[in-house]
Amino acid sequence: MSTAEFDADVVVDARDCIVGRVASNVAERALSGERVAVVNAERAVITGNEEDTMEVYRKRVDVGSDRGPYYPKRPDRIFKRSIRGMLPYKTTNGREAFENVRVYVGDPFDADAEVLDGTSLDRLSNIKFTSLGEVSEELGANVTW
Repeated sequence: MSTAEFDADVVVDARDCIVGRVASNVAERALSGERVAVVNAERAVITGNEEDTMEVYRKRVDVGSDRGPYYPKRPDRIFKRSIRGMLPYKTTNGREAFENVRVYVGDPFDADAEVLDGTSLDRLSNIKFTSLGEVSEELGANVTW
């Protein structure tokens, strides 16, 4: 499905926003029936010590084998996985909500994307953070963004 085919009700800009906060907002909107597109996933941030963050993600990737569980390395896939964690994706309702969410690297939409309230990094005094793009590079993703 290309970008043109996905008719999003809301386009959310994740640039300089905290992954968990954006993901929970998107999950909530998807459950209420909205079609949501998240753009600039590679520029979303994870707060906290960079080494601790990298260690958590390295461990998640190392747990998997050829048969699974598979943990994604690309920033858009990691973001979508965190949204999935906030949805009851094993139920019909949750699966439908999850299908109404798309996450993109970069911004394929020409429309103005909105930054969700309370998700932006600037309201934090903590300046320790890592971008999802950096995490992906560390995990060995092909950098195409």
